[in-house]
Amino acid sequence: MSTARNLDWLAASTAQTIVGEKRDKTQAEKLENMATKALGVVQENGVYAGMLFLYSRKEDEANEIRGQLLKMLAAEELTPLNLAQQDKDQAWSAVSKHLIGKVTNDLDTLLLVKDLYEQTLIYVRYGAKAAGSEMMVMT
Repeated sequence: MSTARNLDWLAASTAQTIVGEKRDKTQAEKLENMATKALGVVQENGVYAGMLFLYSRKEDEANEIRGQLLKMLAAEELTPLNLAQQDKDQAWSAVSKHLIGKVTNDLDTLLLVKDLYEQTLIYVRYGAKAAGSEMMVMT
């Protein structure tokens, strides 16, 4: 039996990592809001703009989302595309060079990453909403 996973699994598991289990209602709402905004930017303007948006925000939620989206590029499922950032510098200057050099320079790769980021952000959005709803029921 193969251990290969599909990209939807990658999006779902990354979203689950972002949402986590320790969110109160306010934190869940902030995460849902940030994911919704980031999703809109990715859908309308692309991967580079979406990451630039997340870097322009100082909220913990933006930092968490962008960190996990960047980490996705190094996932086993994407290894054949060689998208992992070689240096672990998370500064915007290093990340922007990486995105330009590895992601946005090939249309097929760009569209794949865009779809993957969109799906992940959709899962984060609804996962945060569900987490916030659970907190309301528990209190």
